[in-house]
Amino acid sequence: MAGEPTCATHAWASVGVVTRDDSVCRIWECEQCPVWTTEPFDPAFELPWDETWLAER
Repeated sequence: MAGEPTCATHAWASVGVVTRDDSVCRIWECEQCPVWTTEPFDPAFELPWDETWLAER
């Protein structure tokens, strides 16, 4: 971020999902400046694939 300005109030947008340090994370990016962050998914809310309606497709 050297030399690039950042904003005081970020406007976050979810731009993707990655695996990082053996956990799944959502990538958030500010729409107004070059700042980004990751948000780990809470494993307590993971639903097995077979229990979703998507698995039936």
